[in-house]
Amino acid sequence: MLLTDVTRPLPLSDHPAPVPPLARPVAPSLERQVVIEPASVRDWTHICQLVAHNFPLQTEQDMGYWLCHQLPYFQVARLDGEVIGFMHAQPRPDTGTLWVNLVAVDERYRHRGVGHRLVTHFESVCRDWRCARIELQCLSTNAAGLMLYRRQGYARLVESITQQHGLQVIVHRKSLPVTDAPASCPRPPVQLDGRLQRIAYRLFYLAWFRRHSPVRG
Repeated sequence: MLLTDVTRPLPLSDHPAPVPPLARPVAPSLERQVVIEPASVRDWTHICQLVAHNFPLQTEQDMGYWLCHQLPYFQVARLDGEVIGFMHAQPRPDTGTLWVNLVAVDERYRHRGVGHRLVTHFESVCRDWRCARIELQCLSTNAAGLMLYRRQGYARLVESITQQHGLQVIVHRKSLPVTDAPASCPRPPVQLDGRLQRIAYRLFYLAWFRRHSPVRG
């Protein structure tokens, strides 16, 4: 009976051929097919579904306020009429900054250029609104988002912990050239003051959100 010397390496011909890794199929890009346009009331359900799936800690109160009073600051990505993503940003004229609150893409359409289209669109909006820079924060665990912003040329400013939920986020910034065209920044609808504002807002979002929205909190 022959004993193999385990200390001696096998000849190359005796080594099993390496198994090539399974290639991940690359889905075709949707950048040219997706249409970016302002959101409307009919998009509320789709936006809230994306928020519930991507931002489970986002509260109904925040979404209700933003959708009721800042709908002009929402942009949606449509594919064949269906909302597959959205972005919400607020201009801050005192600092010349456009602050991005939320960016979400339906998981069925991720890694196909939809997020890139949304971010690129808001960069053009940022210039139109005479904002010199765009800022946002991204969860440190969101690898896809961090890669997207790095590829778009966003600089990482600082890491911080959110006060409300204790999550680690990374603040990003990108400076943009400002056009000479007059600012076309949309303004939120006129809001009532004091008690009337709170009553009107409460009735408005309760009447709709309690029936349709998956966002709770």
